[in-house]
Amino acid sequence: MKRIVLYTAKQCVHCQAAKQFLDKKGLRYRLCDVGTPRGRKEHAALGARGVPVIKIGDTLLHGFSPKKVESALK
Repeated sequence: MKRIVLYTAKQCVHCQAAKQFLDKKGLRYRLCDVGTPRGRKEHAALGARGVPVIKIGDTLLHGFSPKKVESALK
């Protein structure tokens, strides 16, 4: 199983949709809040500017697309 990290912000509706999708699929993931100092540092290290960002293995997905998440999990 590929390791999954979900980078989110508290008030982001797209982040909540991504979280609900992963939960519904029963996938284990680490949630990283970009509002915290550690979260900001990790997010910046990815070169990302917005949220959500989903890291699946070595694949980075900017934004949330169920089809792209499914594809990256294969």
